[in-house]
Amino acid sequence: MEFIQELHEARLTRQASGLKTLTYTDCCERAYLTMLIMEVLRRFPNTAPYAHGYAKKTSGYDNYKHFRMSGTDLYNFVYFIVGDEDALDKLKDPGAAKTLRKRTYFPTMAFNRYVQTMKTGAVSEASTQQLFINVEGALRITNQDYKNIRRNLFSFNQISAQSRKLSITRLLLAARAKLRNSDIIQYLEELSAERDLEVYKVQDPEPKVSVTDIDVTGKDLLGYRYLVGSKNIMLTKKFLELAKNNKSVPANILQAYMPAIVMIDNIVKAGPGFVQMLRTLENRAKNTPK
Repeated sequence: MEFIQELHEARLTRQASGLKTLTYTDCCERAYLTMLIMEVLRRFPNTAPYAHGYAKKTSGYDNYKHFRMSGTDLYNFVYFIVGDEDALDKLKDPGAAKTLRKRTYFPTMAFNRYVQTMKTGAVSEASTQQLFINVEGALRITNQDYKNIRRNLFSFNQISAQSRKLSITRLLLAARAKLRNSDIIQYLEELSAERDLEVYKVQDPEPKVSVTDIDVTGKDLLGYRYLVGSKNIMLTKKFLELAKNNKSVPANILQAYMPAIVMIDNIVKAGPGFVQMLRTLENRAKNTPK
């Protein structure tokens, strides 16, 4: 079949050198979105073969130890998620990627079982739903639209036709923003057009920029305490979470982060020499073992 040939090579991740625009967080989000698209495709008879073929090309390799031009984009995203230092050095911010990698446990064995069963069409709804919940947590997927899409996909036959259309529309908007050149988006676009599944009046919430690698730990919050004060710690954590997801920040949360903003403003006003000193300090911090 033609789609098997078209699925042979990754498109978005075809060249490792081009991945310097992606962060570790970008790879996590894009892997999750690709899995959601596979789930949509397998639920319709005319596109289920695409999902099966995609899974076949994603599985069968060596636990994602090597970057493969002939693999799918999903295979290569997982390669970066579970990768060693050589893999992470190919990304936009290797230092931040390595820090997040140490804190990420991707359920590789369960994922392999998923793609193995997907390629035959013998997918268990219960185990697949649990896998998505586990992957969502492991990859720190906090975007509520993506979580809602996942919930609706696993109750697809119980929700209304309008809810199904809204979910697929949200997924289309996310895919166009973050998987524009991927090897799977065209099948979602074709399905949507053929079955009239897109709601055109829905506002596009997707940012068009790369998502910065931000992961706030308890240790980090101790450091933030010296910048913003103890009383602002929890609101500062919320500020960072909203900023990471390109969400609007309420005034009270922004106010909690103001001491850090004032500090940066003071450095900028002191002149280029002070700004350069700050940049040098940041580079040293990024290269310091965490």
